Amino acid sequence: MEIEVTEPGEHAATSSARHRVGRRAFLGAGAGGAALSLLPFLSGRAAASATTDESTTTAATTPPQRPTADDVALPGVVQQVEVTATALYGEAIAIGGWSDEQAVVVTFIRDAHRAYAQSLSGMLGRSAPNNMSQELFDGLRSDFVGDVAGVLAAAQAFESSAVATHGDVIAKLQGTDGAALLASIQIAEARFCTALADLAGDTDPVTLLVDEEAESLVGRG
Repeated sequence: MEIEVTEPGEHAATSSARHRVGRRAFLGAGAGGAALSLLPFLSGRAAASATTDESTTTAATTPPQRPTADDVALPGVVQQVEVTATALYGEAIAIGGWSDEQAVVVTFIRDAHRAYAQSLSGMLGRSAPNNMSQELFDGLRSDFVGDVAGVLAAAQAFESSAVATHGDVIAKLQGTDGAALLASIQIAEARFCTALADLAGDTDPVTLLVDEEAESLVGRG
């Protein structure tokens, strides 16, 4: 199996890890289904329709590019998720026992999460937290330091929840720069889910392509 930047164990272990991640939602967050479509953002934010009467025409409203004051908090939480992911994969790599192929893939994913955290830091500037969530790390670390099959299952579950998180946040953003950046990260991490499942020997198309029960790591309401 070849893993490229542009294309991103047992089945029972995968299901178990998914359940554990769902129970340990970030910062006491409530459950929330994946909101993977960009339609809420595009339809709600991209433009306002022109309003016309006999004397006045109101031009379409252009959304802001840079994150607004209301936008800063959620991408900041996402950045913490990415920093936490970097640390968790670092723990996983250190356990050893990986095949050459597995080591390449897991190291690539760790480095990608680090790059995503840096990109979010660059966008947020001084508002970026630039640290991990200790609570999320402590809650998941044990799943990332077990046997290889268990770690692969835990990693796939984590990536599924990250994908759900990005969709949740995108739907709430006003600035287009933040939405575009998170969408690009979301697509890559969705591919990581497939790569990790394949690496673990999973052949079920349903689990290879989508986890509809994945929960967002950001609390709602």
